[in-house]
Amino acid sequence: MYSMSDNPMPKLYAEAVATFALTFVGAGAIWVGGGADADLLTVAVAHGIILSVMVTATMNISGAHINPAITIGFMATKRIDSKLGAQYIAAQLAGALLAGGILYSIGGGGFGTPAPGTFPGENGALVNTQQAIMIEAILTFLLMTVIMGTAVDNRAPAGIAGFGIGLVVMADILMGGPLTGAAMNPARWFGVWVFGDMANNIDLIIYTVGPIMGALLGVLLWDKMTPDDSSE
Repeated sequence: MYSMSDNPMPKLYAEAVATFALTFVGAGAIWVGGGADADLLTVAVAHGIILSVMVTATMNISGAHINPAITIGFMATKRIDSKLGAQYIAAQLAGALLAGGILYSIGGGGFGTPAPGTFPGENGALVNTQQAIMIEAILTFLLMTVIMGTAVDNRAPAGIAGFGIGLVVMADILMGGPLTGAAMNPARWFGVWVFGDMANNIDLIIYTVGPIMGALLGVLLWDKMTPDDSSE
């Protein structure tokens, strides 16, 4: 899942570029689609496609985490050492912040920030903080499960990871978008939150605790389901 080079910079560049792309295209699709009025299917497809191609592009460089919650899950199970994991997270946040800053500079600041009950779709219902954390955790659990099965498990068909990960993100957004915005990714949320919704501090708990809980549950349960060396 990782390149054999001891030089971390190519991996960090890959993580930064991929997270930049996810944030720029994902949040940008919401902005050009009319913000809270953006079409849910369009937003889901935009996120799914850009994540699919960036996973495919960076898998053999960095392992294509593109998400601090996923990196934390891999750190917790010793699939990546803590120092490199922290560098991954810094690179992911930097890429997302750059994307958020560019969107802000061209008039899209704050659009595409996941928030409970506000984006997207007419049928979105307000959820409380505890419910939002649970939803984000479940959505990220599903994402991590697919990552483990398609990108980490050595029995997976070659080249399937990008396709599978993109599809589960699309499905998660179609279900969770109207409820929480379906971030599943602290960096994707943080990159645009900084430029538009920092006054809403409660969201910090929802979009960090929820995804991290889900990622940890996903990787730990996967290891229970596959207690051999197929996911090393």
